[in-house]
Amino acid sequence: MSKEDNIYQADLINMILGGLIALKSEQQVGCVSRSPGSETLFLGKWLKRAKKQRHYPKSISESIDNFLMLYSKKGRNSDLTSSFYQIYNEYQTLKINAEDFQKSPKQRFDAAMDVLREKNWSISLPLTHDDTEDGTYKSNKEKELFVMKKDWGDVFDDQNELTKPLSITVVSTPQEAVDSFYLHGFILAKDASRRSPKGCYHHYKLFPGNKYDGTAAIPSKYKD
Repeated sequence: MSKEDNIYQADLINMILGGLIALKSEQQVGCVSRSPGSETLFLGKWLKRAKKQRHYPKSISESIDNFLMLYSKKGRNSDLTSSFYQIYNEYQTLKINAEDFQKSPKQRFDAAMDVLREKNWSISLPLTHDDTEDGTYKSNKEKELFVMKKDWGDVFDDQNELTKPLSITVVSTPQEAVDSFYLHGFILAKDASRRSPKGCYHHYKLFPGNKYDGTAAIPSKYKD
């Protein structure tokens, strides 16, 4: 990450924290209700005031403008509160990259799978199913995690390093899987580009060095 990126991230999180602290302070004295609409109206007005009074550096002026544009279009339905918490929770989640993990990515990946197996997850690495010949795969398991055969080949090299983004599908409520990966040093990124059959199918990608694209799945420890 460049110096400019670091400055931007620090300035953005300071702004997000400022807004959330202001919101919580007003809620504690009963001036703002805890409904999403009321919280968003407060943050919208707070952002307008912050921009007018130039409370924050130019590095994040575009981000503030984007929030205000969304608020201008959708008002209380813009759900600024969720956006603020998503950014804050992702910032917390990214702290894992500063930790020193002694084991290789492959060893940590295998350990994460072992944790899920102990919790009665069915793990298929890879899934022996051909969508072309057999149709779209439909799980009959209560809790399942799988990787398609086409995505599994050569994903780890001879040094047990992750060499490319790995597409992972989670069936059922995904939080246990998200937490298991995070416990072992991985951030799962939501993969919105993949479509699923009907049911609780959740698609993620695992990126080398946690340099992910998209939106991070938040582990339980950092959820609201």
